[in-house]
Amino acid sequence: MDISFTRRVLIVAAAVVTIVWAQPHAQEKTAEPPNILTSVKMLKCRFPAATSATWKGGEPVAQTKTQEMLFTISEIDVQDGTAEFLGTAGRAYVTAVLSGWSMYFVESSVGQLNVTTVFAQEASPKKLKAVHSRHGYLQMQVGRYISEPSVSQNYGDCEIQ
Repeated sequence: MDISFTRRVLIVAAAVVTIVWAQPHAQEKTAEPPNILTSVKMLKCRFPAATSATWKGGEPVAQTKTQEMLFTISEIDVQDGTAEFLGTAGRAYVTAVLSGWSMYFVESSVGQLNVTTVFAQEASPKKLKAVHSRHGYLQMQVGRYISEPSVSQNYGDCEIQ
């Protein structure tokens, strides 16, 4: 028997074993769990921590504080890209965008943009990690007072209802 022939047989056998063994394992690794955000219809959100910023002498200064913010997002329809936001300022209709493993709720009004992001990762059972950002500026001057941009970000979770 030719040594190079034996060597070729061993290489082919090793390749076949590797392919046969790797097939089920590759499928296990590439199969992703279902994205819970695709079926969520209502969220009750709680944000106990916040950071805001103001500009002092032209430089941004951040301040972190505990501040309870609560609101509900209902009537979530990812196909139509719509949802209803209910908070202390009342009801608003927002845009719902599902992108990968995050769902974004965007509300825009005169001089204000609010974005709530809910991640498909649990903070605790049935509660998903979330962040709420507000950015706004209405230019105004009253006497010596000149308005500043209003920016904040809140951190917490949203409970699936």
